[in-house]
Amino acid sequence: MTSTDISKEEPIERRDLFTFIVSVMRMAAMYTLRTEYQNSYMHLLTTVLSRSYEIFTYFVCVHIEILFMCSLYIYYDEGDLEFLVNCLIQTIIYMWTITMKLYFRRFRYNMLNDIISTVNDKHQLRSAHGFTYVTVRGALRQSNLWIKSYVYCCFIGTIFWLVLPIAYRDRSLPLGCWYPFDYKQPLVYELVFFLQAVGQIQVAAAFASSSGFHMVLGILISGQYDLLMCSLKNILATSYLKMGATMQELSELQEAQSVSDAEVNQYSYSVEMQTSMTELKHQKSLSNAMDLPTAFRHSLTRCLEHHRYIISVLEKMERFYNPIWLFKIGEVTFLMCLVAFVSTKSTTANSIMRMVSLGQYLLLVLYELFIICYFADVVYQNSQRCGEALWRSPWQLHMRQLRSDYIIFLINSRRPFRLTAGKIYNLNVDRFRSTITTAFSFLTLLQKMDARG
Repeated sequence: MTSTDISKEEPIERRDLFTFIVSVMRMAAMYTLRTEYQNSYMHLLTTVLSRSYEIFTYFVCVHIEILFMCSLYIYYDEGDLEFLVNCLIQTIIYMWTITMKLYFRRFRYNMLNDIISTVNDKHQLRSAHGFTYVTVRGALRQSNLWIKSYVYCCFIGTIFWLVLPIAYRDRSLPLGCWYPFDYKQPLVYELVFFLQAVGQIQVAAAFASSSGFHMVLGILISGQYDLLMCSLKNILATSYLKMGATMQELSELQEAQSVSDAEVNQYSYSVEMQTSMTELKHQKSLSNAMDLPTAFRHSLTRCLEHHRYIISVLEKMERFYNPIWLFKIGEVTFLMCLVAFVSTKSTTANSIMRMVSLGQYLLLVLYELFIICYFADVVYQNSQRCGEALWRSPWQLHMRQLRSDYIIFLINSRRPFRLTAGKIYNLNVDRFRSTITTAFSFLTLLQKMDARG
């Protein structure tokens, strides 16, 4: 922890928290282009461009999906298990890409907009006045760091496939599948290569958008929990300021609270700052004098409103994501199994580059599953800690006066919030581990089937 004077800190301004991830969604045609122009011609132009781009990306992804399905059907009897598994991997990937594009842009677009607008409009910037405080800066910093690194990894991992035909110089394609014509003819090859390149970019953007938005929400909500827990820890200090306590009374209360201030790892992403005595005097002078029970209930009401806001966002997040995460766990299980199988099976002359590409796919699949489970677990852990934060206040000083308020809040805070996959599986680190175990059990079975064949 560091100590700083609050008045010397740069003011925190409310801003759009989803700028980067929304730009990735727009690249994947999962979010509309900007249409909030006053000029009706500009509004019409952007609407037409948005619809045209969306139709074009659907065409690219759907035609590649159909080609891989045809490849599976045509070459099924030839017995080349490595080729068939490669086609099956791409079939699953493009099917998920198309599903996510439709889900975000067509099926649940209003809910997506509602989540973004609610978080942008109602998120709190800093905790309540007290001896210490935290701000949203830590959560915003971590959100930007995680989402940018994840998006860049997705694009590097998928676009790497585009480098392979250039490295081989054999006029091959990034994605080997059946075509009803000779794609190696001049101009035809360039057009097919371009469409496959667009398809790979769409895959990267769709995967990064679907799980990246989940990750950003998890970090931002955990940051709001940090603010709430700091407010709860300082709730008596906030009440003292509202009741116009003397500096002697504030000093005695601060000494009683100093034990909890020394505790480490109280917050997920925030750094706790110390409020100077000068600023405490200023905050006290701005408050209207109240008695302690009234001031405490007023402070507790603000914490309850903040808690209700957090829970409402989590409920919207759960309704939005729980249907698709159920299928995501199955998709990740099969993809990990198939990618690992092809990586161990490949024996062609170009296998080194192919194995590098497949290894990147495997790492990205694991990375995606990790962030889905890990940040859901972080939210769950934070939702359990509200009661702990209230206990960090010097509650023993006024237990007789405030006992009923403490007990009511502690009872209500004992219900943690769990993000789920289809309301069947809880998303947590244990789910990440069990999914990997299941995937490699299937891998063993697939290898035994291949050996018998």
